[in-house]
Amino acid sequence: MSRVSFLFLFTLSVHAWAQDLNEISSLHSQLNVAKSDSLRSFLHSEICYQWCGINFDSAMYHAQNSYMYAKSSRSPKLIGLGLTSIGWVFDYDYQFDSAIHYYTKSYSYALQHEDTKRVATSLFNVGVVFYYKGQLDSALHYYLASKPKFEALNDEPNLSRLYNNLGRIYEKTNQLEHALEVSRISIQIKESLDDTKGLLNTYTNMSSIFQRLDRYDSALVYSNKCINKAKEVGDLSAYKSELVNVGIIYKNLDNNNKAISAFKEAESLKLDKEDPYVLSQIYHNLGKFYFDQNEFSNADYYVQKTSEVLLEEKYLETALKHYHLDYALNKQKGKAPEALKSLEKYQELNERYITQELVNRTSELEQLYQKEKRELEIETLNAENQIQNLRIEKNIRDRNGWIILSVLVFGITLLLYRLYHIKQKSLNEREILLKEIHHRVKNNLQVISSLLNLQADSLESEIAKDAVKEGQHRVKSMALIHQKLYSADDVRGVDVQDYLESLSKELFKAFGVDEEKISWEINTNGLKLDIDTIIPLGLIINELITNSIKYAFADTDQGLLKIDMLEDGDNLKVVIADDGKGMDEEHIQQSNAFGWKMIQSLSRKLKAEINVNSENGTKVNLLLSRYKLVA
Repeated sequence: MSRVSFLFLFTLSVHAWAQDLNEISSLHSQLNVAKSDSLRSFLHSEICYQWCGINFDSAMYHAQNSYMYAKSSRSPKLIGLGLTSIGWVFDYDYQFDSAIHYYTKSYSYALQHEDTKRVATSLFNVGVVFYYKGQLDSALHYYLASKPKFEALNDEPNLSRLYNNLGRIYEKTNQLEHALEVSRISIQIKESLDDTKGLLNTYTNMSSIFQRLDRYDSALVYSNKCINKAKEVGDLSAYKSELVNVGIIYKNLDNNNKAISAFKEAESLKLDKEDPYVLSQIYHNLGKFYFDQNEFSNADYYVQKTSEVLLEEKYLETALKHYHLDYALNKQKGKAPEALKSLEKYQELNERYITQELVNRTSELEQLYQKEKRELEIETLNAENQIQNLRIEKNIRDRNGWIILSVLVFGITLLLYRLYHIKQKSLNEREILLKEIHHRVKNNLQVISSLLNLQADSLESEIAKDAVKEGQHRVKSMALIHQKLYSADDVRGVDVQDYLESLSKELFKAFGVDEEKISWEINTNGLKLDIDTIIPLGLIINELITNSIKYAFADTDQGLLKIDMLEDGDNLKVVIADDGKGMDEEHIQQSNAFGWKMIQSLSRKLKAEINVNSENGTKVNLLLSRYKLVA
């Protein structure tokens, strides 16, 4: 980028920041001369919004003052605005539960006082929070609930935001044509309103959707629109971010010269507050470009720069690409220890990424279940209300004689009979759906297990191969749970005895253990546990059985592995013991550091105490205080 262009954009950015400061200063000036509590409440809310995402304390101070003056003014609309302002502050600070609490309070208050616009914006705001929490089904529910209200008000600014956000949900759920349709509507409204800042957001969303559709020429059109609009409004941050998108598009179009030019221009732009994700994308793409060009010195420089800014916990996909490139670079340079370290980190993050995807999928399924449960509860409540109304009418009409009473009784009986069959049908359909879900999850886990097995076979390092194999065993232990669930008549929980026997057989077979020499005994006293308990507990027992197989019986041809489980008061006691070579907690941790960390993490989830005894073999006692039995 030319020096003149850089100076122009830098001037625009400084000008935009100065405009923000001038806006806050202007609002403070108006606040100082405000003569009514109503005006003070409104101005405090406006100042709060300016500070949101910049300074939590300042934003919260003005939000609370907005609410205080609103109550003093006794204006229902301003009280709703004050509650919304507090929600903004928590929302921009990623305190989502608190944000939902205040948005919901604003909704209830607005509904009570027939403030239709506040009702609509509160529903919309709750949808935004659920979107950022990753609960897309809930977000879509609240967005669609706000849509007819905004349309009735002919509120074009909020409708443009709504269609934009619907586009993002449809994109994330792979409904790409729907995403294009609603995003185009958003752009049409924003262009009619001359909403230049709003257009920035939707232009980059359109570019992303077209990239997902492999229509890179169309994606480039919208990215260029975003860049031009960013120059127009002086948004240097948006300009820099979109340059990265342009670089990625040119890379997919096999135009490396323009791709590297875009990444270099983005690198040259310096912001007061840099976005670590944008920087990591710039540095990683530059590093990958130089690696492909065999310019390993430059590649190494950008790999190190990526390491400095990468937030691997927050951006796992980028971290996976980074460590894979670091591994390839070190391997190319002949640095075997560094390459192995990067490969191990890649495997660790990949396992975490797979686990996260499983958790997200499980969360989506749970949302679906909760939605159906809510709908069933609403139907039941409506039926109960109908029954109550019928009972009231019956009491009023009793004096008219036994004929009317008989008719009413017959009607109630018929209604209850129909409701019973509807409920039974719904429960049966839900049970079938749950079994299908468990079946699909089990199949997906088996695919992951097969992929891990293929990955292990392709590795030369025994350490890396063992790490992948252990990950495969963990995935199999979870797949076994879902297999038991969809195979059982009762999908609420798992027969622990049956599960642990199957798990032990799988592990003994996987490690080639002769069951005539090394045997196992399991006694769970007929307990059945729900899925939220058995998954983490199964992973813990999987690690401990694996540890016994690998280390306890290494120097002996005979041995016994025992697993006992029983309720002890309000706790669940689990004992895993072997009569092999005794190992205390320190030796277990040294032999399997990652596995022991996972055991400790899962034990915290179950609120379990762990005790290791190394006399006469190894004996691990778990005392769970958080568990759920299934009758």
